[in-house]
Amino acid sequence: MSHKYLSGFISSVLLVSCLSCGNSKHSKSHSLLPGTWQTQAIVIDGDSKDWPSPYPNYDSKAMVAYATSNDKENLYITMETGDQLTQLKILKQGMTVSIDTNGKKDPEFNINYPLQNENDPLEMVDLGEQKKGGGSSHQMENIRLEKKIDKNADEDNQFALAGFNGCDGGYIVTQTTPCGIKIRMKMDEYKELVWEAVVPFKAIYNKTEITAADAGKPISVCFSVKSFKHPESKGSVENSNGSMNQNMGGGGMKGAMKGSGGGKAPENPREHLYESTKTWKQFGLAFQ
Repeated sequence: MSHKYLSGFISSVLLVSCLSCGNSKHSKSHSLLPGTWQTQAIVIDGDSKDWPSPYPNYDSKAMVAYATSNDKENLYITMETGDQLTQLKILKQGMTVSIDTNGKKDPEFNINYPLQNENDPLEMVDLGEQKKGGGSSHQMENIRLEKKIDKNADEDNQFALAGFNGCDGGYIVTQTTPCGIKIRMKMDEYKELVWEAVVPFKAIYNKTEITAADAGKPISVCFSVKSFKHPESKGSVENSNGSMNQNMGGGGMKGAMKGSGGGKAPENPREHLYESTKTWKQFGLAFQ
């Protein structure tokens, strides 16, 4: 899949960040969660094997599980979801992961990956429209949707960076960025979409390593997923509600096992497509 509009996208990268997640000036004071010290560097390959199972954090509204950790040189970030609607939003509408080095909700740094895919618009048939023919037809639509998700995950290979020291611009995931940021995203064997990145501290603190004096220093990470526009036709929404309630009620097998696809499902799961979500994690840097 080719994102020919990448250059134009970069200029608007901050507009899709987590700036609207909250106003830091008016947020209530609270105790930061302790950070997690990473004893061994995480391999950024789109595989969750290096992370705790289940992931320690879960947003039931966004339907994403997530985690962060750090060593003295790098911040590690990951997100995963087994919910097909959430996977569709991320793969087609894009996702922005933002960082606020003050531990608030006013991000200075933004990673946009995957980028919004305007060349492959979502069609109602992709969501499993209800058809005559019973279970076999229903199952075929679900298989078709899984294949579409897998294809998009394999082909999304471009990302954009904004705010990082000496590293702003657009890149291919296989490129070596000037500031050392690495990103990968893959579908795993359990139908979980796994996203992970490493951000060297030199890209956000302008120093190669943190020290004991940085222990507990506040930092925030935000996962922002943009929604689809709600269809203007009420009938088009109602016609596919039944099949969506059957097809999209939960995550993959790993989501059920790990708890990352859990949470209370909405009465109409398909409405999840039309909700933008922003998930903040505020914590203190770890040091050993």
